[in-house]
Amino acid sequence: MKRISTLLGGFLVLLLLGGCWKNASNEGDLRIVVLSPELAEIIASLDGVELMVGVTRECDYPPELAELAQVGNFGAVDMEKVLALKPDMVFTAGLEQEALAAELAKTGLRVHTFHPRKLDDLPNIIVEIGSLIQREKQAATVADSLRKGFAEMRSQTADLPKPKVYLEIYRDPLMSVSDESYVGEVIESAGGDNIFSVLERDYARISAEDVVKANPDIIICYSEVSLESILSRKGWQDIPAIQNKRIYFEKDIDPDLILRATPRALEGLRRLNRLFYP
Repeated sequence: MKRISTLLGGFLVLLLLGGCWKNASNEGDLRIVVLSPELAEIIASLDGVELMVGVTRECDYPPELAELAQVGNFGAVDMEKVLALKPDMVFTAGLEQEALAAELAKTGLRVHTFHPRKLDDLPNIIVEIGSLIQREKQAATVADSLRKGFAEMRSQTADLPKPKVYLEIYRDPLMSVSDESYVGEVIESAGGDNIFSVLERDYARISAEDVVKANPDIIICYSEVSLESILSRKGWQDIPAIQNKRIYFEKDIDPDLILRATPRALEGLRRLNRLFYP
């Protein structure tokens, strides 16, 4: 009887070990194609680089992603290349890629779409992605760190005078961000006062005259224009940001830290905060 119990015990152990091996094998075999640089960066932050077999050209962080197969760019994905990679899952962004996601789903692929519209959406999305790719522990760690960092930054700047901030994302036509946008919330959370609290859309056209009227203390320009071009704009010479030489470009603060909803958003908040309160 004792011998039978021992054999049964050994058999159960082998079953359990076999299950572990199977799970590990399944995880190793998981193949993911990611069509958004934000989502690729999130997955990479969860130790998931080895799970990705294909990305778009814009997926450039971390640098290891450059070694993966490319399936087009964000706005023009080659579906045949995606299908050829035989992914278990495809990750897409919302809005611009909604139609693409629907087409991919028709092929039978598992398509997951994420679009963080608010800063506080980001930790929750990271947890959800972690669950999908079997990286729950890593996701919980990253999400908790972000929640804590966001709360600390907001608390730190709550009672400080807020500089008025104009962020330019496009030059022809001029475009900026509203408070309701993800980027607008980043500015506010870092201690700034975004000058366009309400716009027609989250990211929308604005007039040069409205910028002059808003009288920003700080200008952050991501529209690929020169300082000379900004200084030559009619009526802008009296704007405090220009008079006090508080105009910042890509070289001063990486746009990806501000415009992309990724775990590096916390670093973006901290860098913005240093610009706002030098």
